[in-house]
Amino acid sequence: MRSSLRVFAVLGLAAFAACTTKNAEPPPFSGPSGLATSILMTADKDILNQNGLDEAAITVTAIGPNGESKNVNLRAQILVDGVPQDYGTLSTKTFTTPSVIRYRAPAASTISTAQSAQSVQISVTPIGDDFNGQVSRTIELRLVPPGIILPSNPSLVPAFTVTPATPKAFDVVSFDASTTTNGGVTCRDACSYSWNFGDGTTGSGQSTQHTFRTVGTFQVALTVTDSRGAQTTSLQTVTVAPSTPPTANFQVSPTTVGVNQDAFFNASESRPAAGRTITRYDWNFGDGQTASGATVAHRFSAPGNYSVVLTVTDDAGVQTQVTKSYPVTATGGLTALMTFLPSAPKPGQTVAFNASGSTSTTSTIVLYKFNYGDNIEETSTSPNQTHVYGLAGDYVATVTVTDAQGRTATDQKTVKVAP
Repeated sequence: MRSSLRVFAVLGLAAFAACTTKNAEPPPFSGPSGLATSILMTADKDILNQNGLDEAAITVTAIGPNGESKNVNLRAQILVDGVPQDYGTLSTKTFTTPSVIRYRAPAASTISTAQSAQSVQISVTPIGDDFNGQVSRTIELRLVPPGIILPSNPSLVPAFTVTPATPKAFDVVSFDASTTTNGGVTCRDACSYSWNFGDGTTGSGQSTQHTFRTVGTFQVALTVTDSRGAQTTSLQTVTVAPSTPPTANFQVSPTTVGVNQDAFFNASESRPAAGRTITRYDWNFGDGQTASGATVAHRFSAPGNYSVVLTVTDDAGVQTQVTKSYPVTATGGLTALMTFLPSAPKPGQTVAFNASGSTSTTSTIVLYKFNYGDNIEETSTSPNQTHVYGLAGDYVATVTVTDAQGRTATDQKTVKVAP
């Protein structure tokens, strides 16, 4: 006897198709508040003695898109051949997940002398306006009247292949039980096939597909049932490796920025692994500030050398980080430089000031403002100016350059005018 039966169900799906299906990879809820929510039903046993006392405990949990537990209101009922019947009893018929409900088997009939084992289904259906077109999901339990001995079939040999044999997380894995034999002959459609993937999900059908969403080692169980109801189980261990991570990269413009000036960060050079897509770009600018998006702008409030970290995340949840050092100066790559001649002028002598050595790494210098230290200043588009000092003394001359981005930088020199 199998010790447990797991059913992984999704609320709001269309009715089951007649072809081979698998319950493990559900589409989202049909409703505004249940996107990507699924229901996990687990019974502690799936075969009960029909004696009016034997019970199965069914744990029902709602799982959100990120693996978190959710509260969902459900209605439970008992079905026999798909028809609602009070065949046995449920501990409750309405509940909120997570919860455990108990089904108690009915007593065997005292009228019929030729009883056979039969099945009941416990179904759950969402309650509320958020889920349109609700479809019940069921877990099947088998009732065995007293005196019934379950058949055995030692010639039933379940077998299956796994492709790829060593999958990565979020790969689509194919399971094929077509090599299962019964009496030395391939069973094919003469048998039914039930899968337990070892990660809380199940499936059915001779062949099926499954995606493991976490890294680890999983014991996959195939249970094959022949036409007489005999069952045999085969186990294989599937080791799931980490998914190939994406590649993270970004560029910054300008290459050097000043305090409180816009720096533009672009992560478009990042690349996902084959078959994946990048879903998030997260930035940490190293100054306590963060942002999200493939392209972002940021201003630094103080000069320094900042370690900017980009984290990219793909649709499998795999992340990669890249860190780049970004210099922030007071002027942002704009440098003022001024010289003058003669180095020791006399009163009345013409002094030539030259600021042509000023540079801007990202723009063009458009203005030069000269202050000669004797209360005289002038602004020009030319880096070269002349001035005459009337008296001897020490004068602090200043040039302030402005580039096309509106940034400024300053240089000072002391002019000693000899008597």
